[in-house]
Amino acid sequence: MTATKGASLTLIGETFDCAFGAFVPRLTVLSSKELRVQATIGATKIDEMVQSDLTAIRPGVFIMSWTEQSGNFVVQVQDHENKVVHNYARLADGQIFCAQGAIQPVPAV
Repeated sequence: MTATKGASLTLIGETFDCAFGAFVPRLTVLSSKELRVQATIGATKIDEMVQSDLTAIRPGVFIMSWTEQSGNFVVQVQDHENKVVHNYARLADGQIFCAQGAIQPVPAV
């Protein structure tokens, strides 16, 4: 399997929600190295720009990783063709958060 950095450009400028039940973070791909993460967890609201690593595995399938200001480290396998996201995170407090959810594109306004 060959990863292709050029194909990752197809996500730049895209915004989508990752629906993990009640937890639905919104991601906006600003570049192949920068991501906007928006989420609400209980009373906590997150809206931050983070450094990210984005690699295309094949058309429509990507691996994306980033570290949030809180220290949470997140890795996602995103299958945009089938609208499925697999999330693997080591939270700042040491807990692991693994989930599978739905990718929901957000139309441009």
